[in-house]
Amino acid sequence: MRCVLLLLCLLLPVDALALELPRQWVHGAAGEPALQVHEAAPGFWVLRQSKRSNAEAPFLYLIAGAERALLLDSGAEPVQGHSLPLRETVDGLLAQWARAHGRAHFPLVVAHTHAHRDHVFGDAQFRDRPDTRIVGSTAQDVAKFFGLDRWPDGEANFDLGERAMTVLPIPGHEPAHIAVYDPVTGSLFTGDSLYPGLLTIRDWPAYRASAQRLAAFAAAHRVDQVLGAHIEMTATARRMYPLGTAFQPEEHALALGMAQIDEVAATTSTLGDFLHADVHDDFVLQRIIATPPSDAPNTHGMLVVGTDVVYLSHLPMFHSPHNYQLIFEAGLSGEVLAAYRADAARHPGAVYTLAPTAQWVLPTTIQQGGSFRADLYRGHFERGGTTILSDIEVRVADVVQFRRFEPGSSPEPAQWIGFGRGSEHFLAHRLEGPPDMDQVVQVSRPQAEGRAVVLPGAAELKPGDAIPAGAVQRVIYTEYGDLAR
Repeated sequence: MRCVLLLLCLLLPVDALALELPRQWVHGAAGEPALQVHEAAPGFWVLRQSKRSNAEAPFLYLIAGAERALLLDSGAEPVQGHSLPLRETVDGLLAQWARAHGRAHFPLVVAHTHAHRDHVFGDAQFRDRPDTRIVGSTAQDVAKFFGLDRWPDGEANFDLGERAMTVLPIPGHEPAHIAVYDPVTGSLFTGDSLYPGLLTIRDWPAYRASAQRLAAFAAAHRVDQVLGAHIEMTATARRMYPLGTAFQPEEHALALGMAQIDEVAATTSTLGDFLHADVHDDFVLQRIIATPPSDAPNTHGMLVVGTDVVYLSHLPMFHSPHNYQLIFEAGLSGEVLAAYRADAARHPGAVYTLAPTAQWVLPTTIQQGGSFRADLYRGHFERGGTTILSDIEVRVADVVQFRRFEPGSSPEPAQWIGFGRGSEHFLAHRLEGPPDMDQVVQVSRPQAEGRAVVLPGAAELKPGDAIPAGAVQRVIYTEYGDLAR
């Protein structure tokens, strides 16, 4: 085995050892083991904690070289009545590996992608294990152990014996967060910084810089798969399981790739001070703000877009508390939806708006699954519109875009936001700074929901204008006056 592993290292990056990952992991089904063990390649085991043990269901990685092994993360505290048989599992796997190398025992390093509780609980099981080092949980501990003397810049070599791993700092989700690269399998371990789920960001500048460093590293190395610490997305693009879900039979695949690394880097380089979920096919970015904006309550009018799937687009201005671009899918009752569709059929081409019946703070109320009450108008509710329905409930079904405007930004005429599902598809102009234009148009072809669409040279669009792979069918709304300053 030693010779085989050495040969693999010498042949890299051309002939990296391919991983074999299962189609389905333990996901909360009755009777499943507390800890699933999958040997993905020689000296490479993926361990997944059951959702019945802990709803976080973290993934742990055990990688062995010729001289020692690395356990990356040690799992979450099991709920009452469940256990985490981590020590006995790791000892059993390494005993087999040691015998293959003609050794009686195999040294182990227990390290962590980051220090959150669902990644360090099992450390205590290894405190009395011989030849075992448990890396501390602070950024200083991690930097000292791996020799990262320019934290958060730079990278360090960590040799397991004929398996030279690379460690690089990627703080942002958590101050001590690292990524680890295994050249033998072309695997990049990214913890909670990138995985198919909700990527919560506590230090936005640090995360943005880490995303750029990670993309630069990946571009210079063979990365066959990106392996994170959780799965929270469903197998359907852009759809997450609710946090805390205990049974996930239709999960997204564990492995991501270079496309998602580049997507995070590109997105974080253009997003401003966003507050809520920025939804992508394979992950959701969400910034955690310790001190919410001190916006005053106000009435936040919305443009109604679509009759198949109904969206609401906030009618913004560049001053507080209206300085947000917000597009979200609205959940309406069947009765309300039927009445709205019937009126829209009788008045083709009419503009519809919505005005909340009470004042509230926009970023506090617009939460996934939140709701408010409002009146529905044919026409603009402040410009002579006619009330169609009064005091209806509006639920926040899915946020497409939610950004607070950055002071000092300049208009970007070519930048648009695609959205729409079902039979109707739309573009909204991406707003940046005054003087700008708020415009929403219906287009003939689907656009990637929530994604940036670039229309070079575009300003105000008109019916019949060509766009990539389609054309503008109709202009739903255009506004300059509210965005002049």
